[in-house]
Amino acid sequence: MLPDEPRWVEAHGIAGDPRGWRRELGAGFALGHDPARLIVVAGDADAGEVAALARAHPQHTLLASTDELAAALRGAGRLVQRALLHTLPDPSALPDLEGAEPLGDAPLDHAPPELADELRRARTPVWTAFVDGLASAFAYAPWRSPRWFDVSIDVLAGARQLGLGTLVAAAMIRGERALGREPVWGADEGNHASLRLAQRLGFVPVDELWVAPPA
Repeated sequence: MLPDEPRWVEAHGIAGDPRGWRRELGAGFALGHDPARLIVVAGDADAGEVAALARAHPQHTLLASTDELAAALRGAGRLVQRALLHTLPDPSALPDLEGAEPLGDAPLDHAPPELADELRRARTPVWTAFVDGLASAFAYAPWRSPRWFDVSIDVLAGARQLGLGTLVAAAMIRGERALGREPVWGADEGNHASLRLAQRLGFVPVDELWVAPPA
C-alpha cells in the first residue's frame, strides 16, 4: 500500500519480515517490529490511537511522515526529532578504499551490548574494520525494499576520527548496490557527524521524517 520511496524503506522491510506486525489506526496503520523496537506510522492515522500506541511501546522508536502525526507523538509525551533522508545521485563518487571486510563470526564482547545484539540480528552482511584486532566500525543494511536499502553505521568510541565510518560505509554501499538497490541515509538534523559523513560520501537530502526515540 506504500510507494517504494526512501521514506518507506523501513516500512517495506518490516512488512517483508515474518517478525513484523500491522495495526490499523483509524484510516491509517502502523507497522511494527519488536526485535528492532521500531514502529512506522503511515496514512491518515487517528491521533488518539497513535498516542496510545506510543504510550504502549515506550521502548520503541516511532517514525512518522507528517506534522500531524508528529504532534500526536508529542501529545503522548514523546520527544520528536526531525530526520533528513538522503540518497546518492552519483555512486561513482564513493571513495575507493581498502580495509573493510565482512564481520563473519568475529567476537563482539567488547561492543556495547545493544549494538552487539543489533549486529547479531542483522539479516544482511555486516562490513567491519578492525583496530588492534577488534572489530571497531560496522556498516550494514537493516531494512530493504525492492528499490532501496537503509544505511546503518556505527563506530566504537575508541576508534572514531580515524575514517573508519567512511571505509565501512563505502564497502557496504557497493555490496548492496551490486544486488540492485540504492542507499538511503537517514540522520537526525542535530547529528552533525552523520550529516557530514553523508555529505562526504556524496549523499544529498531528498526528504524528511519525524522520529520519536525511546521514551
